[in-house]
Amino acid sequence: MSINTIISHSLSGLFTSQAGLRTTSNNVANVNTPGYARQEMQQEVIVSGTKAGGVKVSGINRVIDEFLVDAKRAATSEADRYAVEREFHNRLEILLGNPTENDSLGGKLDNVYRELAEAAITPSSTTLRTTTISAYDEYGKELDYLTREIQNLRGEASNQLDELIDKANTLLERIERLNPLIIQQQVMGNDAGALEEQRAQALGQLSEIIDISTSKTSNGGIQVTTSSGVMLLGTTRMELQYNAPGTVTAETNFPPITLHEVDPISGETGLSRGELGGNILSGRLKGLLDMRDVILPDMAAEIGTLASAYVDQVNAIHNANAAYPGPNSLVGDNSGLLANDLHHFTGEAVFAITDSQGNVVSRVDVDFDSFPGGTINDVLTTVNAGLGGNGTLSFVDGVMSFTANNATHGVVIAQTDGDPSSRSGRGFSHFFGMNDLLTSRVPAHFETGVQLGDNHGFTPGGTANFVLGRPGGNTVAEYTLTIAGTSNNDILNDLNSSPLGTYAVFSLSANGEFIMTPKAGAGDISLNVTADTTSRGATGISISRFFGIGHRYDSDPARDVRVESRIREDAAYLALGKFDQTAVVGQSALSVGDQAGAVALQQLETRQIAFEASGGLTSMNATMGQYASSVLADFGLRSSAAHDLESDSSALLDELTTRNADISGVNLDEELSDMVIYQQAYNASARLLTVAQELYDALLRVV
Repeated sequence: MSINTIISHSLSGLFTSQAGLRTTSNNVANVNTPGYARQEMQQEVIVSGTKAGGVKVSGINRVIDEFLVDAKRAATSEADRYAVEREFHNRLEILLGNPTENDSLGGKLDNVYRELAEAAITPSSTTLRTTTISAYDEYGKELDYLTREIQNLRGEASNQLDELIDKANTLLERIERLNPLIIQQQVMGNDAGALEEQRAQALGQLSEIIDISTSKTSNGGIQVTTSSGVMLLGTTRMELQYNAPGTVTAETNFPPITLHEVDPISGETGLSRGELGGNILSGRLKGLLDMRDVILPDMAAEIGTLASAYVDQVNAIHNANAAYPGPNSLVGDNSGLLANDLHHFTGEAVFAITDSQGNVVSRVDVDFDSFPGGTINDVLTTVNAGLGGNGTLSFVDGVMSFTANNATHGVVIAQTDGDPSSRSGRGFSHFFGMNDLLTSRVPAHFETGVQLGDNHGFTPGGTANFVLGRPGGNTVAEYTLTIAGTSNNDILNDLNSSPLGTYAVFSLSANGEFIMTPKAGAGDISLNVTADTTSRGATGISISRFFGIGHRYDSDPARDVRVESRIREDAAYLALGKFDQTAVVGQSALSVGDQAGAVALQQLETRQIAFEASGGLTSMNATMGQYASSVLADFGLRSSAAHDLESDSSALLDELTTRNADISGVNLDEELSDMVIYQQAYNASARLLTVAQELYDALLRVV
């Protein structure tokens, strides 16, 4: 072996040992860096001809198990998804309060019944009437508060989506920049480990936001897709876009998360390449989308169902009873009906005028079955003729009103015992909201009582934009209905023959309720109306408002629930008595001490009510209190499930992190041992170099 060969071998050993020491010291320095994968130097023999020519570094590789890395990223996405849901559920629990306390949803409902029980004992007490009204208002405020806060949480989820999408775009851009740098270093034979570590850290952070899958290209780059296969970073990068709406209400139509290809030269984003929402399966984005579009709307719908039943049942009883003395006038809500619409009432109702002492001045008993094909105008004619000029029943632009012509007289509308009036299950006074105790932002029911063959009544040319969508803001189908034809059946045929009809069937129930039924295979779809210029005659009531079509009508029955202003201002208008139907003209029909109405309102506490399926609750027969408890129980179950799922996914993540650390983690003992080995190898190589120098010196002395 020549001296030059010795020098060559020793130098290769020195350089290789230095690289090993650098690698080991880098590992030691990052022992506490989360997610860091230790690096390992690979060595190989330098071959010169047929002989060994020293040693060289063949590469510095990150020590990882690709399967474990992918599994850990998937577990990270799941854990972060449920962590988001748990965070929101924790805040909901604070809003709901303790179910055993008086300030909770159930506690305030119990307080209503307690106050009614007191008022039933002494119905003439103004103080007890006032406290009863306050109890109704307090419960309404609780319903309104919960519904508003749920919408606020949806708005916060939307804002967090916006922030996370910006972060995801930043991470994708960073990975895109690192890819060519890593490829360049590998082509040049340099150590790319530090750059690969940065890329791995960025991928790990991205997996917290959205579920991803990665694949290596032939030149060492990384492609990133969602786990469902949507390309996020390949030959070009996609930019995610989402514009969070400023204010969120039940009717907010959230924009979808869209994908836009980024020009690699100019950096400009192009047109949308599609929607991403339905392709997000886990990660914080999935948790936020589920909260915004599924879980929180379900909760709002359950409270809306509770509120609509509460308002409707209370008003049904209040309309069936009467105040003493009777009010001079009763004015209903805008029903959206027209004077020439068929009345569609069955049974009988009493329309009476009473004096200040509760004596009957005049009365007319209307048998609706006697003119089944009659219009609302026919009803007005019959009542006004029977009252003999003592009172006037009128109907203007959808609003029914009943007024005593003498300012000292009062009016009463009562149900006939044994054969009460009914349109879609509601008495005449109840249907038109003549003597309601409670009001809310939207009607408590949308059983309109109209039939397929009835004139639809909407002004021709008006338009309404119907949208079928899925959670995540993804639009399935969209159609702008233009009012035409004459009947309700014409409108339904138009919708069923439109693009919407591919996914759903539109119909009217026997009670005139608009129904959208998804077709088989349509999946989880909902119907919303995003713009509506229609009007039913001169009432100003649009088709979406008339039939309750759209997201707002699921939850907004719980908004602004309060006692009617005229009753709040004068507690004497609280209908705690009952009209005596046996009384004829000149006889007493109302008395100050009558408690029948108060007892009927109080008995609502034990009445079984048929609740339709709503949110996460199935249809059921229950009392108001039982349904409120079911709502709270469903909230609790959802919260518990979120906690359990987060715990389970976190446990899996911890296990995978531990296993990954066993392979990729830095062990100080091993690194220090390697450092000793590299130091010794360095010393040995240096010793060889010294020997070579001594040999040259000896030869020179001989010469």
